[in-house]
Amino acid sequence: MRRLLLCLALLPQLAWASPWTLPRGALVVSGRYDFETADREFLDDSGADVPYSLRGGYQASTFTVGARLGLTDRLEVELAVPLRQVAYTADPVILLPRDPASAVGELDYHQENIIDLSQRVQGVADLKLALRYRLWLAQTVGAVQLEVVTPSGYRGPQGTFGEKPNSINAFVSDLPRFVRPENVADDVTLGDGVLQIKPAFLFGWGFASGTFVRVDVGYNVRLNGAGDLLNGALRAGQLLGRHVLVYAGIEGEYTVQDGRVIGVSVAAEDPTLPAADYGGTNNLALREVTLDRDRLVVPAGLILRVTEQAELNLGYATTVWGRNTSKVHSASVGLAIRTQAL
Repeated sequence: MRRLLLCLALLPQLAWASPWTLPRGALVVSGRYDFETADREFLDDSGADVPYSLRGGYQASTFTVGARLGLTDRLEVELAVPLRQVAYTADPVILLPRDPASAVGELDYHQENIIDLSQRVQGVADLKLALRYRLWLAQTVGAVQLEVVTPSGYRGPQGTFGEKPNSINAFVSDLPRFVRPENVADDVTLGDGVLQIKPAFLFGWGFASGTFVRVDVGYNVRLNGAGDLLNGALRAGQLLGRHVLVYAGIEGEYTVQDGRVIGVSVAAEDPTLPAADYGGTNNLALREVTLDRDRLVVPAGLILRVTEQAELNLGYATTVWGRNTSKVHSASVGLAIRTQAL
């Protein structure tokens, strides 16, 4: 029983939402740093990942400040504010073939038509506000959650050269007009850029052995033309001694309806070819892209109880399957401090 109480004492302070809600007046303040990297992506529903074209690479750093407050013994509120930096690098490329009859010199032609897809953005990402209400508490605990995620005003994702045109036929019919360096937009952005409302059920089991199991099932209503998502997660952990809790799991999301087209994405038929092998429609794989995505992520980590009020959370996660998403590797470190506010 003592190990069960120790395990349950750790659970409410986890960085992710928990059915073990905080008691009235308890406040948990947290800070977490996440570093993400990727050089491969899932483009279709085959489950196969391919390299980014033009030797592309993605990196993102996020520092999130959060707080959870127990309003009653059953109801808690959470707020999270992320500061994020996203960078994408790729080899420059020329996609428009030079017209031999043009009076423009070769040097001027290259200077005017070289496409650089490398971009970097930074700022406040999606703000999160959540309410959780615990339905019951025994060896099994259940809670309901309502989470609202809103963009902070950043520019949302678009096609490689903007939102227009939004069809492949229109894009191909007027390549010189759209394939311009000044039109490069792409999806290097701080988030989806859409308002999201996410109701969910959270269930948990704690055992005297120090083992816990978590199951989450939710639905993500995404506005502004994005398709809705069905969400789910399964996590399990084990208390080791008095101060260490290790955990692992699997979580995913699946698109249940199609969203609007946000532009045409210019990918490669063979992403391993160098920039010199592009030109016109050579080696181009054009896709009408939306904000819809599917993915499975495998997270793992440990929570170290530093003091009675402070915990250190170390985590790693990777995307193992997806559609219209990157194969991301993510490492995180976070610190949560609990106090009595009321």
